[in-house]
Amino acid sequence: MFPAKLCVVLLFIGLAFSIYIHAEPTRLVCSTDNPKESLHVTTLMDFAERLKQHSEGDVIADVHYRGSQQFPAIHGEEVNMNLVMSGKKDPHSGKVVDVTVIASGNASLKAPILEFLMLPYIFPEIQAAKTLFQSQFMMRDINQVLIEKHGIRALGWLIGGYRQMTNSKRAVTRIEHIKGLKIRTPRNRLMRDTYLAFGAQVIALNWGETFAKLKAGVVDGQENPYNVIYYSKFWEANQKYVTKTAPFLWVGPILINEKTYQQFSPKLRQAFLKAGQESAANEWQWIEQKNEAFRKKLEAQKMTILDLEDKEKWVKASQKLWEKYYENIGYGNPVWGRKVVEQVVEISNSATNAQTPSVP
Repeated sequence: MFPAKLCVVLLFIGLAFSIYIHAEPTRLVCSTDNPKESLHVTTLMDFAERLKQHSEGDVIADVHYRGSQQFPAIHGEEVNMNLVMSGKKDPHSGKVVDVTVIASGNASLKAPILEFLMLPYIFPEIQAAKTLFQSQFMMRDINQVLIEKHGIRALGWLIGGYRQMTNSKRAVTRIEHIKGLKIRTPRNRLMRDTYLAFGAQVIALNWGETFAKLKAGVVDGQENPYNVIYYSKFWEANQKYVTKTAPFLWVGPILINEKTYQQFSPKLRQAFLKAGQESAANEWQWIEQKNEAFRKKLEAQKMTILDLEDKEKWVKASQKLWEKYYENIGYGNPVWGRKVVEQVVEISNSATNAQTPSVP
């Protein structure tokens, strides 16, 4: 027979091992106010699956989205980002939002450093963005700014396609055709200023208001990637024409609260990073396959797709804005802001033959 003390020790070890084996996984909340078919939800679902796999089941991410009965959307993009930055509970749902996906145009309202992503025509080809998003500059240097100033970290960067302009009034193929059109932009000064530079009248609206305002004729048009135009069914809001203006490439981060991230072991933090990078790369392939199909679907809805005849005029009209935003990108230091943009252009140009114009 075993000595009594040894039996006690073995019993204690057995209980401890049992508790460890049956420990509940940590559950996180991922939230986006977008439908199931969107790149936001597609990415977060993929991220959740990869995180579960790489953490060996220790971390489970519940994806809240518009239309989900089990995990309904908590708020829109800007509020979700506020919640991720603060780490505090949402007073309405009682939940802490740990992870979100947000368009860079909305993210830059809270994190000005990200405004360089919205400089018009900064990405001449999608490959330029891919090279940038895989660089140490983004995953280390830019993340360090996001961590220190805003308490958030980007686990990966998404690409949704170039933002194209729609309108209900007329075919726009030359810069003079846009004059007088009322175009909706997000509440982003750079996007607003870009369309003002093109000659449009600009009305800044939250995303939730856009469809109704288009349908009512309060605004004539808006701009978004093909997939957003399609899933939003903008042809039902009187949008007839799609012009490939493409001043902005839709990009956006997978953001996590930094304190949440740091509460995990180094091994689990690596699981987060791996899941973020893999789900972003998967989204790049997914959207490339989808974009051409989305274009054809828009044409099937009788929307006319138009090329620009004088793209160089659009580039020239808008690039003069870059210098105006260096101070904002640099948090009050225009010299630092310009250096950030110079680094971005250098990395981007290393990946493409279509060179970004010189930094003004």
